[in-house]
Amino acid sequence: MNETLKAIVVDDEQYARSVIRHLLLEEQNVQLVAECSNGFDAIEQIKIHQPQLVFLDVQMPEIDGFEVINQTRHAWVPFYIFTTAYDQYALKAFEVNAIDYLLKPFSDARFFQAIKKAKEQTYHQQLQKLVDLVQHVHQSPQPYLQRISIKSAGRIYFLQTNEIQWIEAADQYVEIHTAEKTHLLRETMNHLEQALDPQQFFRTHRSFIININCVLEIKAHKNDYLILLKDQTLVKLTRKRKEALQALLN
Repeated sequence: MNETLKAIVVDDEQYARSVIRHLLLEEQNVQLVAECSNGFDAIEQIKIHQPQLVFLDVQMPEIDGFEVINQTRHAWVPFYIFTTAYDQYALKAFEVNAIDYLLKPFSDARFFQAIKKAKEQTYHQQLQKLVDLVQHVHQSPQPYLQRISIKSAGRIYFLQTNEIQWIEAADQYVEIHTAEKTHLLRETMNHLEQALDPQQFFRTHRSFIININCVLEIKAHKNDYLILLKDQTLVKLTRKRKEALQALLN
């Protein structure tokens, strides 16, 4: 993650800006994209360039460094390194999440120490984004099956799930019924129930899954119910599942 960091220097003193500019020439993976002599210019340049790093003076005419942060915090939030001759602002600087506070005149070593800290913070920020992305992918619902591959007589047949009318358990297999034929697949009912779109397929009984688009009628039968499908098949429906199916059909 050796991304080049975009940096902006904000200071009303030209000499102070030139010191940082020359030090940055010695630093790899940091590109100076703008220099600003006042807070108004800084606000504009931060919004335009969206830098990862801003070297920010505190006391400047009209708008100080803290107001720059306040006016850009909803548009872009870089890492701030304060560069100032006044030590009384240090506590306030860290309250606005500055990563370092350099007192002028600072040594080259102290400057590069702050740069190193900025790079480390950037690395950890990028790493966290990757972690969040991976977690999001793992937590996102997986797409439901659109087709099922069925091996038969040395061939593989691909069956579109919307062709399925009903499924019945058969020991270690399931029988998948379409309008044309019945396919035998080595699979469990539980796995198919999870893999098929619940807006289209419904588990009516431990032994049956139906395509709700194929339902013609539900009728009482002893203590449970029977479902009449378009192919005139009668499928068992348990009493406790009847309301859930009716809600789905409605």
